[in-house]
Parts: sequence; structure tokens; C-alpha cells
Amino acid sequence: MLTVVLEKRLKSLEDDVLGFSWETIGRVDKSVRSFLEEDTYLAREIIEKTDEINKESYKIEHGCLKVLGLHQPLAKDLRLGAALLRTSIELERINNLSAYIARYAIDAAESDRSCYKPPHIDFMSQTVQDMLKDAVGALLNEDIQLLKRSTRSYVNLQDFYNQMFSEYEEITHGGSQTSLILVGRNLLSMGHHIMGMADRVAYSIVGKQVVHHKLFHNMLMR
Repeated sequence: MLTVVLEKRLKSLEDDVLGFSWETIGRVDKSVRSFLEEDTYLAREIIEKTDEINKESYKIEHGCLKVLGLHQPLAKDLRLGAALLRTSIELERINNLSAYIARYAIDAAESDRSCYKPPHIDFMSQTVQDMLKDAVGALLNEDIQLLKRSTRSYVNLQDFYNQMFSEYEEITHGGSQTSLILVGRNLLSMGHHIMGMADRVAYSIVGKQVVHHKLFHNMLMR
């Protein structure tokens, strides 16, 4: 009986994480779009809804801690609960970064100086969204191949960031391009958070700790 209750609660938490992840992906896309299109209305909407959206994270965290505390799951169930908790925390941080990007979009739109927006920003946004889809999909489907695809995409994210600065060195070092630099760095930080959840997802799937370990690179980055 207790096992059935535990499975139902974990399944409910998985559904919550899936819904929260799709909301987060949508906010990443909208925040970058607000910057590229200088849409201050959309940017303000993203900022205003941040606290409301992150309430879902608190709900998931509470649910995970309740499961871990009351049911004291073991082995696979314990790893899954821990992975769901870590994923929820990282999604909340990514949502906050989306709000920062929206703030930079407003600053750029209201600035007297024009801000050039190279295509790399859009490429980075799409890469972050794909990484997030693959990472959450890997967790919910216990698919190590999806997780590998997510972590490998981080290399592409770094490449887009570095290419933007190497190809547009004069532009990105201008005083009017502060918002562009900050948007790029926030997208890169989103990639960091997705990589942060990847080690917990890998542990949930294969049952081995891989964070800060050669196994992480052998398993996920090749």
C-alpha cells in the first residue's frame, strides 16, 4: 500500500516538473524575443509574472521534501526524488535569469543608443531551450541518450557565445552594448544550471555519482 502511494506521489511530482519546465522554456523564448524585438510590454509581463511562476517551484520542492521525509524512499525512488528536487531548483533559477534578460530588454529599448543584436543570441536561446527539453525528457523517461544530447549541446552554447565576441569584437566592446553582453552571459548561465541538473539526472538513471568526476565526461560529453 505504501509503495503504491509513493509511486503516485512521485508520478504527480513528475507531472508538475514537466509542466514547470515547459513554462520555463516559454519564458526563455519570450525574454530573448522581447530583447531582439524591443518589446517592452512583453518584457514587463515576464518580470511581473516571475514570482507567480516560481510558486510552482516552491510547491514541487515542498512535495519532494514531503516524499523524502514521510516515505523515506530507497534506491531508485530516492534518486528520482532528489533529481526532481534539484531540477525544480534549477528551473527556478533559469526563470529568474529570464526576468533579468527582460530587464535588459527594457534598458536596451529605452536607451538613446542603438543596440546591435547578432544572430548568435537567438542561436543561444534555441540551444538553451533544446538542452532543457532534453534534460527534463531524460529524467522523466530515464533516457541517458537524451541527457548526453543535452550536455553535448552545452559546447555549442559556449561556441555561440565565444563566436559572438570574436566576430563582433568592436561592437560588443562598445559602451552601448552592455545589454547585449549581459543577455549573452545570462543565456550562458542558463546552460550552467542545466548542466547542474544533469549530474543529478544521470545519478537517477544509472545510479552512479558523476558530478565533478571523470565519469561525467566519459558518460555524457562523448
